[in-house]
Amino acid sequence: MATTTDGVKALIRRLQDSFNATLDVLHDLPQEQLDRPCAHGCARGGTARDLLVHNIFHEKQHTGQVWSARDQLGLLQGSGGRDLPALLADYYTARAQLVAALFGLTDAQLDQKPKDGGWTVRETVDHVLHWDRDSIGTLQAEAQAAAGAAAAPRR
Repeated sequence: MATTTDGVKALIRRLQDSFNATLDVLHDLPQEQLDRPCAHGCARGGTARDLLVHNIFHEKQHTGQVWSARDQLGLLQGSGGRDLPALLADYYTARAQLVAALFGLTDAQLDQKPKDGGWTVRETVDHVLHWDRDSIGTLQAEAQAAAGAAAAPRR
């Protein structure tokens, strides 16, 4: 039975077409326009630059929602037969994105509670670090146990 992906392809096309339209507007935008006031609500009373920064992070937030939904549905890409180098490349990219999200914050901002009452930035990073070490520690112990079992003499 074939898997239907027409809806996925259509959604990807819509995203690409929309971004192409965005690129058509932004590519030749005069640099000085970025510092002009912008009336759009997402600029939050700021400039065109503030609007674009908001749009970029808005995209990242909703990308996270899609990944979360895929995780909950058991549909993460790469599970199954991916080779270690490909997994490491994705792991490294994900960590780099997390590190990049920290640049520009002050120490005090690490502990500010978000408006929705969720975790602070520090709590989020601590969570990532704890479960990274916990899961990799388990993986390491299992690999060592398997290596020891393989090296043990057979009777």
